[in-house]
Amino acid sequence: MQNNNCRQLDVTREIPRSVPLTLRELTGRRIRVVPFGALITQEFIAGRVTIYLNQQNLVRNVVVETCD
Repeated sequence: MQNNNCRQLDVTREIPRSVPLTLRELTGRRIRVVPFGALITQEFIAGRVTIYLNQQNLVRNVVVETCD
């Protein structure tokens, strides 16, 4: 069941550059990597990190699904 306070936190836009996202912070989290142009499901899983890649397979965007 989706909580009304749940949302996607766009790490690349909403967190200041002074707060780096490290691989250590991803330990134990559910992660999905989305290649450029891939189709994905729209289900919401609190705490999941989605990493979107560009055409060169470099990280384009990182989104964290969170509930307040």
